Amino acid sequence: MGSVTRRSRRGVPALATAAVLAGALLLAGCKSEVYSGLSERDAQEIIVALSNAGIAADRVAGDAGKYSIEVDRSQLSAAITELTNQGLPRQKYGSLGDVFSSDKLVSTPFEERARFMYALNEELAASINQIAGVVSARVHLMVPETTPFEKTAPRASVFIYKAPGSDLSAIVPTIKNLVVNSMDGLKYEDVEVAIFDAAQVTGKPAITMASRLGGIATTVLMILGLAGLALFALTRVKAMGRAPRIAPGSPKIPLHGHRE
Repeated sequence: MGSVTRRSRRGVPALATAAVLAGALLLAGCKSEVYSGLSERDAQEIIVALSNAGIAADRVAGDAGKYSIEVDRSQLSAAITELTNQGLPRQKYGSLGDVFSSDKLVSTPFEERARFMYALNEELAASINQIAGVVSARVHLMVPETTPFEKTAPRASVFIYKAPGSDLSAIVPTIKNLVVNSMDGLKYEDVEVAIFDAAQVTGKPAITMASRLGGIATTVLMILGLAGLALFALTRVKAMGRAPRIAPGSPKIPLHGHRE
């Protein structure tokens, strides 16, 4: 009896450890991935934005130097809404190296010109997109072909979508000078800058409440599961501790059909 009780008591830590591991697995399942395949800079920018919004997020390293962002399942909707309103992760732009990495040995003059204009537009838009308060930007350069008999001055248009509440009017001259200095023959007065408020995602409170209710339900189920596992472990320990005692002088039970 004593050895049985000691063995049952030694089994308690093992069962407790199993319960803790089960709880850890349940907690690990409460994380949801927001974005993946991010650069280190994009991932860090998202972490800071979510932290400022009161949303805890984790950066998880992946393959090829890429990262993913995870948040609690109950805050997934709120995180996506916040990042969408801030224009994160930022729009990707093609660089000159990307555009001119063609495998073709020979390109026509028209193709080379079109690729150069596209790459220049992307480079300028990427530079403007780094300005504080800019959610996204597009640049359109119009450079007509010149002939010996007719020359048309180039023109440019810049479309900027800004975060609501931010004022970019003071930096419009700087943006125009940036575009002018990127193109030969482009004049300051031939550059137009249009600024708009970025579209906002609405309905955040309702989504957040629904996600919170889902998180509460998940937590309750997790607690009930752990309580059931602990109760099962306690029942097993008690059952092992109730082994019948053998009174002194009692006849021994024959084993394997042998009698003494």
